[in-house]
Amino acid sequence: MRWLRENWLDFLIFVLIAVVAVGVVLYLVGLNPFAARPAPPPAPQAPAATAPGPAGEAPAEEPVVTVLPLPEAPPAPSPGEASGRMPASAPSPSEPTRPSPGAASPPASPGGVYRVAVGAFANPENAARLRQALAKQGYPARLEPAGSLTRVVVGPYATEAEAMRVAEALRDYAPQVYRGEGPAPLSPERVYLQVGAFQKRENALALAEKLRELGFSVVLSEDGLHRVRVGPVPAAQADEVKVRLKALGLEALEVR
Repeated sequence: MRWLRENWLDFLIFVLIAVVAVGVVLYLVGLNPFAARPAPPPAPQAPAATAPGPAGEAPAEEPVVTVLPLPEAPPAPSPGEASGRMPASAPSPSEPTRPSPGAASPPASPGGVYRVAVGAFANPENAARLRQALAKQGYPARLEPAGSLTRVVVGPYATEAEAMRVAEALRDYAPQVYRGEGPAPLSPERVYLQVGAFQKRENALALAEKLRELGFSVVLSEDGLHRVRVGPVPAAQADEVKVRLKALGLEALEVR
């Protein structure tokens, strides 16, 4: 220690020379002990989900689907007892195979003799529903009595060709084209008893349903009014049926 106190200046110079020498050597070999270590590479990150654009817009690559409303079909008549086949629904003007009402149903001719029968029903309400569905599509439909059934008829038309075109448009109803001025006349032994004529279809249907519940055979006819008829009944029993109807408050008019 005595030597270090007497020669401290020489020792300090020696240390400085040694540090400089070590620094020169490190510089020459390319080593730098004071350089900062490089940071490790960042871990790979999962790609972020595509965020929607401003105001909630969908990404550009997402397709846009447009849903168009479907046209509604016309009201379908309820199934009932019929003399001919009746489809489950009324013809829809949206079907491509069905002509439009204006093309498929030529205007009825006042003097026409050709008609198209599209169904005959034991329940007059079913006949009225089918007639209403056809009328909404532009067909000149009407109701006629046909024995104990109510027949739905389109027409009349002046030529058979016009009636055949309508029958083709209504082929789902198994139509029948016939020639005549109206329903076939009854035999002298059978008659109808008309018990009401209404301007409103609902009133005629209400009376017809009441009579059917009481066991009467009821048909409807239209010629500007909705006519409710009981029958046909044998002519020999007409007076007896009239008495039963009168007990219900109904005046019966005999129609042949």
